[in-house]
Amino acid sequence: MKGLFPLSIKIGQIQGVISILKEYDGKISLQELSDEALEQADDLVNVLQACKLLGFIKIDKGEIKLNKKLEKRNFHEINTEIRKNLLKMEPFLEITKAIRKNKRITTTELFQDLIKKGVIPYRNNLSGIAAFKKDLLIIGIRLEILAYDHENDIWKIAGKKDSLGKD
Repeated sequence: MKGLFPLSIKIGQIQGVISILKEYDGKISLQELSDEALEQADDLVNVLQACKLLGFIKIDKGEIKLNKKLEKRNFHEINTEIRKNLLKMEPFLEITKAIRKNKRITTTELFQDLIKKGVIPYRNNLSGIAAFKKDLLIIGIRLEILAYDHENDIWKIAGKKDSLGKD
């Protein structure tokens, strides 16, 4: 799976698109989706791109088609698919690699490493770090990809114990 997953896309947005597609028997025009989602078509482009990167939809001649394997899946199962697919994509490939290599890594260290490697499109400043952290917390924690120690600003792989025996 190739592509850079946009961390600013929220899981609920992906679930919303999938839910609407299910209501329309797995296919819908961009205009109908826009009307159903109460969003401008331009505002849906990034969400649709994320869904496409995850392998959840195909877009053909203005029609958005749901991957058949998702038609009967519930939200928990869809989240499991999102997690599984994200772990094969950037920036999560590089994030998990950096965490495993360093065992304990701060937000700033992780951010600077990813900027240096050209893996994330955030601006290299304090607001960029803050946005990166917020987006990573929302996706990484929700999907149980990452764990975060707020007190020490340390990222870990979810479910992995550190040298102190703490999750």
